[in-house]
Amino acid sequence: MNPYKLHIFVCLGKRCAAKGSEDVLERLKEKIKDDGLKDAVKVSRSGCLKVCKETHSEGEYSAAVVIYPDGVWYRNVMVSDVDEIVDRHVKKGETVERLLHFKMSR
Repeated sequence: MNPYKLHIFVCLGKRCAAKGSEDVLERLKEKIKDDGLKDAVKVSRSGCLKVCKETHSEGEYSAAVVIYPDGVWYRNVMVSDVDEIVDRHVKKGETVERLLHFKMSR
């Protein structure tokens, strides 16, 4: 088995999970598989990434997604954003700026 090109983590902390992050995770897995990227991209669940805590007031949480080794952290990710993340970031290497929380410099 060759190493993955990208590893995507989806926050399943209790606040994000309450806002549908499990659905984001499942859609990401489905999209990666459907687009034939399963051997190049790994999708995993993560514990709390604390992104929502830094960006929202109480009760306004939504999924956080991190893509490595790119070091890109997305926030406010909903199921409807998954196709754009895969099509733009995973396939083309473009950051989806409207969802960007933080990008590590390399």
